[in-house]
Parts: sequence; structure tokens; C-alpha cells
Amino acid sequence: MNPDLFKLLPVFFWLLLFFYLAKIPLAIEAFRKQTATSNCQSLLMPPAVSVIIPARNEEKNLGFLLDSLAKQTLKPAEIIVVDDNSSDSTSQLVLNRGVHLVKLGPLPEGWTGKAYACFEGARAASGQVLLFLDADTRLADNGLEVLLGLYLSQQGFVSVQPYHIMEKPYEKLSAFFNLILILNMNISSYISRLNRPRGAFGPCLVCSKGDYLSVGGHEAIKGDIIDDMALARVALSKGLQVHCYAGKGLVSFRMYPGGLKKLVEGWTKNFATGATRTSPVLFLVSFGWLAGALSGPLDVAKGIVSGNDFLWQLGLGLYLIFALQVYYFLRKLGNFGVLSAIMYPLNLIFFMLIFMNSLFYTHLLGFVHWKGRKIRTRKN
Repeated sequence: MNPDLFKLLPVFFWLLLFFYLAKIPLAIEAFRKQTATSNCQSLLMPPAVSVIIPARNEEKNLGFLLDSLAKQTLKPAEIIVVDDNSSDSTSQLVLNRGVHLVKLGPLPEGWTGKAYACFEGARAASGQVLLFLDADTRLADNGLEVLLGLYLSQQGFVSVQPYHIMEKPYEKLSAFFNLILILNMNISSYISRLNRPRGAFGPCLVCSKGDYLSVGGHEAIKGDIIDDMALARVALSKGLQVHCYAGKGLVSFRMYPGGLKKLVEGWTKNFATGATRTSPVLFLVSFGWLAGALSGPLDVAKGIVSGNDFLWQLGLGLYLIFALQVYYFLRKLGNFGVLSAIMYPLNLIFFMLIFMNSLFYTHLLGFVHWKGRKIRTRKN
């Protein structure tokens, strides 16, 4: 390859990312548009909604979610918390709040904990519509109203990736995981007809109980550690639509407040398995963009060490345009702030280390650790 053309590759992938992330869909904006322009079903007589919350050792998170549910402009018919063998005070917290508690027995062979908790929660639900929420999520006061409105107008499965709230510096190491997740969901390209969701966001998922049961529910994907992606693919294979949105202004969460170790465990569990299921095109775009983002800082370092002014100036230019791009897209995904964009090389190196760690565990060792369990990632 011509050396001059090779130097343009980072810019090419920089532009390509704008193409693929040009239209990150926000749930709150979609709801506003549909209420303004369409004859969506009225919420004057809404169907009964059962909120299902799988929980394992979530005493520090669950109270925030239950508080947000108590403030909803549209009240759920019931809230079901499924306690997956917690060793903390999760169950007592639920009972103190007067919420319906389902306590699970030992995890059956072949199931992951979250899939089993969601399935048992759905079995206990009496509502026509099911809303699955992770215990670390929080809804805006009109959250349930908006989610139900989107579901009633679109049907199928509606999922929302919560806006990522962070309070401690280590939490912002999740920056590139958020970006790559949205990119590989294939929901935000400039040409709308190219957007075909490749899964769903598990922290916030809405569907009818009838549709859920018709695809086999979580029992159909009981052993899959990326249950949200797997369930959506089953739904798509059955002819149901899947609609995916970002949750800024509507749904938020704080991931891994328990420390850096929990953050490493969580992303190790999620990422390599998910990456191997993306499309070849999106995998190439992700790889090329990540390499391009790394090339600028590397050129700065090499140019300074070698005394090559042109090289470090070129690298600085690449670093600046990638930092601006990272900031631009992260604004919709979490409160990462300017510093995360400026420090993006550190976040990128962390992402690569966790990705390699995830590959090692999921594909070589065949298991990952999560919430005190050893979860198999491949069949013997």
C-alpha cells in the first residue's frame, strides 16, 4: 500500500464512524415524535404492566429503582423482584417496601442466573405487558409512560440502553465499551434502511407476555451469558420486530459501583462473546476505528522520541480529531465528560486489555466469573 494512503486510513475510519453513529436513536425523542405525528394508541386506558427485576445481592442498588418506580406518572400494575439467592439484605429490602418478592431455589443445570430470574418473574406476572429492568437502573418520572407508549405504537420487543451515570473516576473506563456496544448493535447509521438491530439491550426490555411466551422466553436462551442479545435474535427469527434506543433523559443506571474488580468482571463477561456475534462489516469498522484512534497517540510518542516533527504533529492532529469525536458521541451515552475524551488513549488501552482478557476466559478457559458464580461460556 502507498505510504501516503496508509496515513489516511485513520481519517477514513474516523469518517466511517460518523456514518455508522450519525443517528443514535433516543427513546425520549422517538416518543415525542410519535405522539406529535402519529395516531399511536392512547394511554388513557393502558394495559396492565408487570415490572420484573432480577436481583442478586442488589441491596445497594435496588432502593433507587424502587424509589423511581414509586414516582411514575403511570403506575405499574405490579412490581416483581426475583431474588436470585442473594447473600445480602435484598429480600428484606423488598419486603420492607411491600413489593412482590419471588425467591429462587438452587439454579437449575444449564441456566444462567439472570435468565432464570427473568423467566420465573415472567411466570409470576399477571400483566399483559412485561417490563424487565436491571436492579441498577432508574427511570425518569415519565419513564414507564414513555416505554409503554413506544411499545404500543411499535409492538414486538422494545429495548433501551440506559444512560450511564458515573460517580468515581474508575467507572469512566467504560467509555469505549459503550461506544462499541452501540456501534455493533447496528441501529444508528446515516442511512436508516441499513439499521437492523442485531440484539437488544437487557437492562430495559419491554414486550407483551404473549410474545414473550411465544418465543419461549428466557428458557429458549437459558444458557447464554449474553441473554439480551440471544433473546432478541430468537424474537427476530420468529418474525417479531426489535426496536432499540439509547436512554438519555429516560432510563439511567450506574454500572459497577462496587469497584474496579466488579467493572473488570462485568465487561469480561459481556464483551468477547458479544463481539464474536457481530457482523463482519461492523467488526471491521470497530477494529479499524480503534486502530485509528490509537495511531495518533502512538505517532506523537514516536515523533517525540525520534525527533520527527512532522510525525508528532500528524499524531497530535489525529489525537485531537479522535478526542473530539469520542466526546461528541459519548454525550448521548453517559456523563463521561470532557476529561474522558481527553484521556481516551487510557480508556482505549483498558478496553483492549479487557477484550483480550475476555477472549482468554470465554474462548480458552470456557468460563467467566460473575456475582460469585462460575459461568460456563461454551459447552463441553
